[in-house]
Order: sequence, then C-alpha cells, then structure tokens
Amino acid sequence: MTGVILFADNKVFESNSFENLLFVKLAAEDTLTVLPICSLPDLELTIKTISTCRALILDWNFDRDNILDDDLEGSVLPPLTPERLLSDMNIYSLIYVYSQSDISEEVKVHLTKHYSNKIQFKIKKNVDQIDDDVSQIKHDILEFEKNNKHMEIPFIWSQAINQSVQNIFFDLERLNPHWIEEVRETAKKDSGMPTSDVINIFHQMLDDSLVQNDGLRSALEDYKSCAEDLNNVSTARLYRRIYYSRMSLGAPITTGEIYKFSEDKYGILITPECDLNKVDKQQYEFLIISKSKSKGFQEERQKKYNKNQESEKKIFNNGVISRHILISFPFNDEDVCDEIALIDFCNALSVYSKEECNQKKRTLNKLNSPYIHQLRQRYLAYLGRFGVPAIPESLRDYNLNRHEAEF
Repeated sequence: MTGVILFADNKVFESNSFENLLFVKLAAEDTLTVLPICSLPDLELTIKTISTCRALILDWNFDRDNILDDDLEGSVLPPLTPERLLSDMNIYSLIYVYSQSDISEEVKVHLTKHYSNKIQFKIKKNVDQIDDDVSQIKHDILEFEKNNKHMEIPFIWSQAINQSVQNIFFDLERLNPHWIEEVRETAKKDSGMPTSDVINIFHQMLDDSLVQNDGLRSALEDYKSCAEDLNNVSTARLYRRIYYSRMSLGAPITTGEIYKFSEDKYGILITPECDLNKVDKQQYEFLIISKSKSKGFQEERQKKYNKNQESEKKIFNNGVISRHILISFPFNDEDVCDEIALIDFCNALSVYSKEECNQKKRTLNKLNSPYIHQLRQRYLAYLGRFGVPAIPESLRDYNLNRHEAEF
C-alpha cells in the first residue's frame, strides 16, 4: 500500500529525544513517507483532512495540551486524549499505539472491539534499542498489509476520490468562482432543495470521474478475494448497510426515509425531494409496511423453501408486479438482518400531514439509491398498468412453427 504514515507524539520535535530520533530514522527509510504531528488537535484535523493514511503511529502518553483559562470562557472542556480520539473516530488504517507504560486491558478490549485487528499495542524501548524499534515498526506495517490485502482497493479508491475532487474543484473554480451560488440560486427558482442540489450535482461529476479512473478500474478488475471467513451473517450485515443508511439527528428529510407510525406500521417516504422543500407542501406520501404481515409472508415462504429450495429463490427478484420485497429491513436498530419487509401495492399508499411526520416517528433509517428509485418506479408501473387481450393460441403457434418454405 502507498500513503502517508502519521507519527503523532508530543515529543517528536524535541531534539535528541527518543521520539525525535525514532521519527528521523523512520523518515529516512526509502519505502516510508512519514509526517510528524506533535498535538492531538492537529492529529484530529489531519485525519479528517486526508481521509486515509497508511498507518498511524500514536503515542499513548500525550501530555494534555495547555489551554488558557481565558480561552474557555468559563466552560469546562474534556481533555482530548488518545483514547477519546480513537473512540470518537473511525480510522481506516493500521493504528500502532506506542506507549511508555502498560495500557489497561479494559481500554485494549474497548478499542479492539471498535477497530478489530487494525489496532496494535506496543511498548516503547530505550534509545539503545532504537534501531530494533525501527525494524519492528517497519516489519509490523508490512506484515499488516500482507495480511489485509483487501484494504488495497479502498486505499486506491480513496486516493482516486482525492485526485478527482481536486480536479473538479479546479475546473469549476476556473470556469466560475461562484459556481455554488449559481447552482443554489437556480435550484431556488426551480423550487428545489438548493443545498442538496449543489451536493448532488457535484457528486454526479465525481461519479463520472471515478468511473473513468484507469487506476481504480484496473485495481477492481484485477481484484481477487482471498477471504476465508465469509458467511451468511456477514453477508446479511453487508447488504443491510448497502440497502439502508443511518441518518444523523437533525438531518433534512429526504426521499426514502423510513418512519415508524406504530409497532406494526412502518412507512417509506416516496415524495420526491423537489417537493419536500416546498413551503406549501403540507402532506407527504408513504408506502406502508405491516411488520406482522411481513413476518407472516416470510414464515410462509420459509416453509415452502424448506420443502423445495428452488421454488423460492426468485422471490427477492420482485417479479410479481403487485408487491415489493425488501431484504434485511431495519424494523429496529439491533444487529438483526433476517427480517424482510413486504409492500403490497394494492393498499400501500398513505398520506400524512407534516405535523404527523414528527421527529419521534422518524427512525433515522433511509432506503438508499438505487433501491428507493426502483421501489418508486415499480409502484408507478403498478399504478399505470394497462391490460390488453391475449393473442390467440393459433397465432402463437403460427409464429413459433413457421417453415423456411414460407419465406
């Protein structure tokens, strides 16, 4: 893998200190690009800015940064510690925790649960053994990369995103420095959602750029899985994340959101986003899901599947025009991914007022694209269906049994 290694230690710039000498020797390695960071706030900002790093070498014994009482304005801020930083963030790289003393088992268990095998805990040695430390760190990084080949694609992907973002922003700035204002004003005049429209337009450009990225395409095409621990549970969890997103509290209402109107009654918002932002839009349209009916349908299908597995393999392909089935539906926030949702188009549509769609009814789960678009399209196709007479069997036979002599 390629990328920057972050060396975060508050003594990294202290001349002739163990930490300074260790950084200098690591930075001198031809195969490593190492960036020194001497404060936790700087580390937090760096991680948020660069998106991915090859590895994070983190001192566990950071001194608390000095904060002037005048700057606090009477408030009490919790100290930023390595433990709190790692707990609050999701860092996609090797985290190499370096400590002068033992770390409690409780902390190790907590962080290992969060980061799994991506975090390692090591004890610093003395200056006389610094060359051993350099060799050990380099070995551990290479060994981690060898055992986590599946992380190569996300690293390449992240770097492709960074390059594409820079190119797109460069082009837009060159063409019109006020492109954000132009798009927002156009959306306002069109009664759209200005902020969402700006984001969506940019991401459409980003999608087009990534699809054309030769490095990313080659990496994906050459990718060969060496996974040995795949199982049905992990696959179900994966597709639950692909199908549904967890919204943050206070996020704007969007098409595809899932509401809970009662213990049995759930709804998927199908009102187009261009209408959700209109002041005069006082009602929202939902496709309703009954949890109990969904459970009954699933149990019925399970019985048939147990008798004849081939008979039920196609039900999730949604071949029946009057219904739609969603896998791994988030009826609750627990880590359960084995419940399906049945939407019966015959009586699925319900309309609720804005007042009825309050914060308490929002589950903060959302059906992602393209699945929400597929659901809306299938529902509209059901509403717009039009029957025509069947063709005569004689005509069918004639078309299927023509002889060459007839041509």
